[in-house]
Amino acid sequence: MITFLIQHQFWAAVVLYWLFSAAVSALPDPAQNATAGYLWLFRFLHSVAGNITTVFGNKIPGIKTLALVLMIPVLLSTTACAANRYVIHPGALNQADSVSYDTLLVAQTAIDNARTDYQAGRLPDSTKAAFNTLVRSYTVARDAWLTYRGAMDTNLPSGDYFNQLNKNLLDLSNALRGFEEAQ
Repeated sequence: MITFLIQHQFWAAVVLYWLFSAAVSALPDPAQNATAGYLWLFRFLHSVAGNITTVFGNKIPGIKTLALVLMIPVLLSTTACAANRYVIHPGALNQADSVSYDTLLVAQTAIDNARTDYQAGRLPDSTKAAFNTLVRSYTVARDAWLTYRGAMDTNLPSGDYFNQLNKNLLDLSNALRGFEEAQ
């Protein structure tokens, strides 16, 4: 829950402000004979809340429409915030290792689905060459990934292994794209 709040600080603040504003708006209006302390608290909380609708009411025509129009760009721009954060898999050595694992996982799923479709007779024979290329590229990329992980685990210089892994993952991505186009 804490991680969620940290990742969505703006929305957490908006919700907290809304709750505070609602609580302040729910305060009963001070009576004619109210104590000075309650009258001060009531006015202070309304000032802090900055509740425009309580302060101005309907004195500003079109305020709701203006607020909605001003909020639309804010709402549309914040929907992409969640996509900016990549979560590294548990057990991954670094972000490159985690992304490589994701790519291999996608390719493995595509290979498994294609095998099932071939066995069921749902894929034409014309895709067999693209499928074989995909399987070969997957095997080479997986071996490069395991070699890279081995170099990282034993503190060997991993630059050459990383470059080879990137090349093999690019080839695997191209093979995936080629297989999808052949279907």
